[in-house]
Amino acid sequence: MLRGVFDRLMRRLRGRETWYWMGTHGIAVTRSGRKIFVPAGDLGVVPSIALYGIWEPQVEAVLRRLIRPGFIVAEVGANVGYHTLVMASRVGAAGHVHTFEAHPRLLPLLRATLGANGMSGRRVTLHPCAALDAPGRVSFAASHDQAGSGHLQVRATNASYDSIYAERFEVEAVRMDDVLAQVPALDLLRMDAEGSEGLALHGAAALIARSPRLRIVTEWSPAMLAARTDPAELAAWLGGQGFRAWIITEAATLEPVAMSALPGLPHGELLLSRQDPG
Repeated sequence: MLRGVFDRLMRRLRGRETWYWMGTHGIAVTRSGRKIFVPAGDLGVVPSIALYGIWEPQVEAVLRRLIRPGFIVAEVGANVGYHTLVMASRVGAAGHVHTFEAHPRLLPLLRATLGANGMSGRRVTLHPCAALDAPGRVSFAASHDQAGSGHLQVRATNASYDSIYAERFEVEAVRMDDVLAQVPALDLLRMDAEGSEGLALHGAAALIARSPRLRIVTEWSPAMLAARTDPAELAAWLGGQGFRAWIITEAATLEPVAMSALPGLPHGELLLSRQDPG
């Protein structure tokens, strides 16, 4: 299925430039025709976006399926803003996206992307901070050639870790419960926070409680989560809030999975919802 998607996409893109070099960064055109600024030298998200105009097509397909005009959406870990653009286009003029991104190297590019697409402030509010479970200054680490690897540094490091994640910076941490206190309810929460997803959820407990229709589309990596929270306790807490889980497959289908099985899953993407996704 995905091979067919890529083939159709390449036929559409053949014959026109989709990547423009601008020194320290580049600008690409997504398959939806949106302009997106990306950092030079990144080996994570940039090659796929630059060459094909896509990133995580299975996640994009699920977001497009779930989001309706007028939705209020939050995003933890915008990275370069690919999914931010997708979600902003889906919520329409009556909806809004609150996106959190802490990496200082990505923030100017993300602001440029939102401005270039006419979404800054109108459909998207950018919060230049980390969404966690407590406010304050925190230490982050990242790899120079993987801009999306920025993560909360929570344990002693070793020489190998220091070599891979040599980029260090301090950022402001906030709780979504504080920043989004005036939001009546969320319709969807998208998270990709390199293992801090559990902390972000605990920092949004009140918001989650008053959002009965909330769907959560999240990266789920028990190994990364375990450095910051107990995946079994997190799964039990979510189950206690009424959530059920579905694995998002590479073909963008949804496979139900027991909440008790979440700590043993491999790295992947999940949908969490109190209702059947439909």
